[in-house]
Amino acid sequence: MTGPTISDIALAADASMAARVGAKAANLGRLMAAGHRVPPFVVLGTAACARILEPIRGSIAAALDSLDHTDPASLRAVSGEIRTIILAQPIPADISTALSADVREIIDRTTQSAARLAVRSAVGGEDSATDSFAGQLDSLLNVAPADVAAAVLAVLASAYSERSLFYRAHRGLDNTDIDCAVLVQALIDSAVSGVVFSCNPQTGDPGVAVVSAALGLGEGVVAGTVECDTYFIDAAARTIVSRSVAEKRSRVVVADEGSGTVVEQIAAVTDQALTDAQIVELVHTATGLADVFGAPQDIEWAYGADGVLYLLQARPITATGARETVFDNVNVAESYPGLSSPLTFSILRNAYEQVFRTCHRDFGATGTIVERNATSLYPYLVGTAHGRIYYNISNWYRLFLQIPGMEFAIEGWEAALDIENRYQRPAVPKRGLARAKVYLLRLRIAAIITAGWVRLPGRLRAFFTELQAYTADLDYRLDPETPERERDPEALLQWMERCLHELVPAYAVQIFNDFLAQQMFHVVGLLLEREGLTETAAITLRNELFCGEEGVDSVDPVRSALTLTATVRADAALRELFEGPLEPHELWKALAQPEFADFRGACLRHIALFGDRTVDELKLETDPLGEHPEHLVPMLRNYLRGGQNIDEMAAREKQIRRAAERTAAQLFRGKLGRRSAFRFALGRAREHVKQRENMRLGRSRSFGLVKRVFREYGRQLHTAGLLEDPRDIFWLTYEEIAALTRGTAVDTDAARTVATRKSDHERWRTEQLPSRIVTAGIAAVGLDDPAFDHPRPPADSGSVLHGIGCAPGRVEAPALVLTTPEPDVVVDGQILVASSTDPGWVFLMVAAGGLVSEKGSPLSHTAIIGRELGIPTVVGVAGVTRLVASGDVLILDGRAGTATIVQEHSS
Repeated sequence: MTGPTISDIALAADASMAARVGAKAANLGRLMAAGHRVPPFVVLGTAACARILEPIRGSIAAALDSLDHTDPASLRAVSGEIRTIILAQPIPADISTALSADVREIIDRTTQSAARLAVRSAVGGEDSATDSFAGQLDSLLNVAPADVAAAVLAVLASAYSERSLFYRAHRGLDNTDIDCAVLVQALIDSAVSGVVFSCNPQTGDPGVAVVSAALGLGEGVVAGTVECDTYFIDAAARTIVSRSVAEKRSRVVVADEGSGTVVEQIAAVTDQALTDAQIVELVHTATGLADVFGAPQDIEWAYGADGVLYLLQARPITATGARETVFDNVNVAESYPGLSSPLTFSILRNAYEQVFRTCHRDFGATGTIVERNATSLYPYLVGTAHGRIYYNISNWYRLFLQIPGMEFAIEGWEAALDIENRYQRPAVPKRGLARAKVYLLRLRIAAIITAGWVRLPGRLRAFFTELQAYTADLDYRLDPETPERERDPEALLQWMERCLHELVPAYAVQIFNDFLAQQMFHVVGLLLEREGLTETAAITLRNELFCGEEGVDSVDPVRSALTLTATVRADAALRELFEGPLEPHELWKALAQPEFADFRGACLRHIALFGDRTVDELKLETDPLGEHPEHLVPMLRNYLRGGQNIDEMAAREKQIRRAAERTAAQLFRGKLGRRSAFRFALGRAREHVKQRENMRLGRSRSFGLVKRVFREYGRQLHTAGLLEDPRDIFWLTYEEIAALTRGTAVDTDAARTVATRKSDHERWRTEQLPSRIVTAGIAAVGLDDPAFDHPRPPADSGSVLHGIGCAPGRVEAPALVLTTPEPDVVVDGQILVASSTDPGWVFLMVAAGGLVSEKGSPLSHTAIIGRELGIPTVVGVAGVTRLVASGDVLILDGRAGTATIVQEHSS
């Protein structure tokens, strides 16, 4: 009882020893006491672990004194220093002797041959109801008996890992006073394993239990490294209400040599990992333990090859009382990469509110539903963290699910935006009125969509008519000859309010068109697969069928710029000027000479028509081309150097399209009905994708109007003495500007607010935030201190990076890694590498050999323009901006969706 170790049998018999062993081991003792089967274990108690660490307490405390938990580099350095100190510390002889004896006793009680061990942490607070520490502390699997002492030191060191230090600081826990115990347990070589929740962990609903299962060891489920089945079960009736069965191609197994585990690739298994009887057994166990322990339980389990159930761990489910909110920058990062100003975010938030209120009604939401969501849903479709814009994904799901019968579209929406699948659609009832109701609701939605499709062309024309009217009105107001009262702050504010309530809701037609584009694009792929193509082959053929589409307005700015380039190339004087050494602003000034008047006039016409199309064009702080016409010069120089010809590019794409159409015709030969359905789906998909791009150009022009309004507003606030610089208006929100104008501002010191936000943005600029942030309860707590993305190590030469091939073609060229490209960046056939791109990148893409990005989908702007311009394009390559450096030579295959590093840059 008083020795350094505590056996599982002793712990099960005497719950008072729980304080000496940590929550994880104590919970296992409770499971044994309740009669459940637990693999044999022994615990090296907190007193023994304290003795091991006592000689180095001072060194650990000294290292922690320099910790800044908000700085990834500090976390890494401090954690590494402490780990080195602990791993070098010897275990006292009496503790080592007692532990060895107990390990031999565990092995003697194990029925498996060649017994191996799991060595796990048992830290104070771990696996409690408030702090789960899930995944923050190390568990070492497949440990040989002779290696237990070294594994114990490694587990003690993991209490000070980067993840653990960050987690404890983030949760307000003490990093200096950690009570450690270590659990040594027989490792079950499981056939199938996973986790069961006695209630829904997302909602806290005790009526729904959830089971996740995978083949092999449970590490694959917890770490998310293998394919998992998920089951939702009515906890009272013990009936499975929804199941998602994955095609399982991998499992975690013990390594053949040494310690640890490996992910083993296997022949695809499409059957359930568990029988229905096993699922019910797990739910019965979990709900029973929840009753015994008085709280919902999260239980890790394993079934041996003999079908016997073992419980490996139990802990209270954390945070079920707090609403979980998921923020994700997928898709939105294409339009708003990096940091955005407070004014941009506030206008975007208002715009989303108005557009999706209208859109909800378009898709069949009743007046009651719209009214109910007016204050709690529509205003909160986007969020912001450290200056970055995110979708509030949780509210987007609510948007779908509040329209009866619309849940069928969620999976297609997730696929189109490349969002991690979170929604499990309940199975259709098998009989009775409930089944009939489901189909009636779907018929209602089909009727609404059909009616909307019929009205679509008229609504598209109406938006552009409205846009023209607003453009003419603003031109009049900002004309110097117009009376000043037409553009004073109140007049500008009223114009903006009308814009948000009239022009912006009209843009909802784009969302309806997007929906049709996503669904028809998906249908085209499914129809190709039905003809025997593999999923990969169907995706490739589908992409090629969308090449060479005519009438895409988004390409018009490029055509115009290439026309200007052709003029330069044909005129000796202009060519000499552009190939000379003048800086862009000097060259633009030189174009004022009389002999260049016609060309300068053509440039000004280009700027008037397409000046709103720039990199980061939807950020209000980004200047339109009209304010810096000299930025046109580097663009034309890139084209002049590269020799691009839009007609040749279009001809190549049409050739790819015709070849793809011949392949499709061969697939559907002799199948009249299927061929007709395919042609209809392809035609509609092409039209909706084209209109999607055309509407995006209209969106650019709409934002161009808003930019003009707030630049004038900024000048007036500067003149009034409220701002030190007219551009400081971008550091205020729309609501703050309205409050300053109308006398409702609680803080009128705008200059102080601006200074604070400038300082914040400067600090945030170097941070690397994750693509997804999950918060519980008050969102600001999670958004203000999200876990940072750690830079990935550079990829080795020969590494093949995989993504989604969107525009066919193969090119070998140096990489040019761009975050936010400057207007004068030199692009001459390199492969552009970016985190994401917005429509303004089209001018850079034309001069590039290819493009690869971290974000995007086959329907993203990047993919569509890549197909239109014949530029090999691959999207969805995770971490490519950190794995590839400028100058690395890549082979980009837009058909296969790969980027291969063939030569690293010498630097």
